[in-house]
Amino acid sequence: MVKVSICIPAYRQVEYLRLTLESIRAQNFKDYEVVVTDDSPDDSVENLVAEFPLDGRLIYWRNPVPLGSPENWNECIRRAHGELVKILHHDDHFTDADSLGSFVALLDKHPEADFGFSATRIVDVSGGVDRTHCPTEKQLASLLERPYSLFEGNCVGAPSATIYRRKTPLEYDPGMKWLVDLDFYIRALSVNSHFAFTSQPLITTPTNATHQVTESCRDNPAVELYEYSRLFSKLDPAWRDDPQVIGTWVRLFLKYRIRKLADFGRFGVAAPIEIEYFETLFRHMRKFSLKKLFYKLLYPLVLFYRWYPHAPPYIRGPIRWARNRVIGLRERFR
Repeated sequence: MVKVSICIPAYRQVEYLRLTLESIRAQNFKDYEVVVTDDSPDDSVENLVAEFPLDGRLIYWRNPVPLGSPENWNECIRRAHGELVKILHHDDHFTDADSLGSFVALLDKHPEADFGFSATRIVDVSGGVDRTHCPTEKQLASLLERPYSLFEGNCVGAPSATIYRRKTPLEYDPGMKWLVDLDFYIRALSVNSHFAFTSQPLITTPTNATHQVTESCRDNPAVELYEYSRLFSKLDPAWRDDPQVIGTWVRLFLKYRIRKLADFGRFGVAAPIEIEYFETLFRHMRKFSLKKLFYKLLYPLVLFYRWYPHAPPYIRGPIRWARNRVIGLRERFR
């Protein structure tokens, strides 16, 4: 059995896919196969793949009927034979020649874990800004203890930043496209909460690219509310009162001005929650709104903190506290 299957669900964008395949060819770790499932309506991907035989390690499959994302991901994984599954989207690539070996080593060094992931190097194609997505120690501790903390935000990253054992009996939910990765991670870590992580960015991915599904989903209330509702319905009832889950709903309610359950209907989404739970959320929302107003009133103190750098410590201390709270709240409600 081959050690790792690199699964590439492809759809056009051959200029990105070429870089992906070149990064695979450059890998020092060689015990792999590459599975490409093609959802394209033309021959562009097939013609490109023919240029990369990879010593017979590449398997190409053209879907007779386009499956769409993420069912194409599932089809690619179904055709894999490796002990480990390494999803690599056609617009992502390995950061350096040792990336694949480092991914494999993650799970080899942590036999108790079935799931591993790395930090991600992110390149903004619109402005050329380069940054690294990497979870904090607090986020990693929360993820280990409470996998559903991902409901609040994706500290793992895109599927290309992950690797897992093929024995994990899970597929990506074809009914989702925005939170489909979070849903998969939560379910995988609910089966086995152990994971392996490296802060080394083993994957490079673009952002703000017009072809990306995320660009059509971001700040789209119909998509966000529907998918959070779908994800919420899968959570264990014992998790639903967690502050991180409640806080996410409060943020969405404030963002889209939801004041009653019927407001979900404005976006074509059925309300996913009972009236009692909604009333709990609404109480928290009022509390958050009052806090937001309070910190807005404190904002002049933030300016004072900047204008008077030589003020006595007993003045600058409280102002520094207010400044940090205001900045933190601004990030939370932006």
